[in-house]
Amino acid sequence: MHTETSILISMSTQGKNIWISGASSGIGAALAIELASREANLILSARRVDRLEEVRARCARPDDHISIPLDVTHPETHEAAFRKILERFGRLDMLVLNSGIGQRSAISETTNEIERRIMEVNYFGSTSLTRIVLPHFIEQNSGQFVVISSIMGKLSTPRRATYAASKHALHGYFEGLRAELDNTGISISMVCPGYVHTEISIHSLEGSGVPFGEMDDVHQNAMRVDLFARKAVRQIEKKKPICYIGGPERFAPYLERISPSFVRFALPRLVTRD
Repeated sequence: MHTETSILISMSTQGKNIWISGASSGIGAALAIELASREANLILSARRVDRLEEVRARCARPDDHISIPLDVTHPETHEAAFRKILERFGRLDMLVLNSGIGQRSAISETTNEIERRIMEVNYFGSTSLTRIVLPHFIEQNSGQFVVISSIMGKLSTPRRATYAASKHALHGYFEGLRAELDNTGISISMVCPGYVHTEISIHSLEGSGVPFGEMDDVHQNAMRVDLFARKAVRQIEKKKPICYIGGPERFAPYLERISPSFVRFALPRLVTRD
């Protein structure tokens, strides 16, 4: 009985101090609301403090959480943000790396500037925060990195090549970090959403840098974001190394191992021709 209770406690997010980047909308906001309902203490970060405060107000026990404005593309500000967290809570137990921006443009239409912008937000911002927090996790010999990747971190589809590249890069980076942290108390969970009903397609960048401005069909009819958050937190609490959450598209990474040619044929037909 004692062993079983210990396992349950180790999986719980109750009482944990959790920092979420990209927390002002979409998956980040839904994760915040779900984790708050499980009595976690939250640090919400994104660029717009007004949106963060709206999310904080929707969370259970809003006074137990704080908002820290943060632009992941400005790494020189990341250490100061982390110091504020330690001043308030004394320690950090989990870092949820959720900042991201989508893409809706063919490679031939996409400028170097836009490719770099996507990589700065989706990849370099997350690795910068990781390096800031890592010494703290090592010192306390505990902590969990939760990386909100994508099924596009394992595959790719038309008009999303740079987005997919940024997510593939996250997998390479964090699998390397996982190996470096072997036999420590620090864990890494890669959460790979399929299609989730958020505004990601609306804010996705076209080749010139202009937002796409529409919600495409696959996201309009996708899994509700609150349902995704519940499923994701269950996997996070189990410290799953990797999980795929979504509709039928979540099986694509497994199918790709069995029949790569079929997946290469099918994937372009699963997305709309924006």
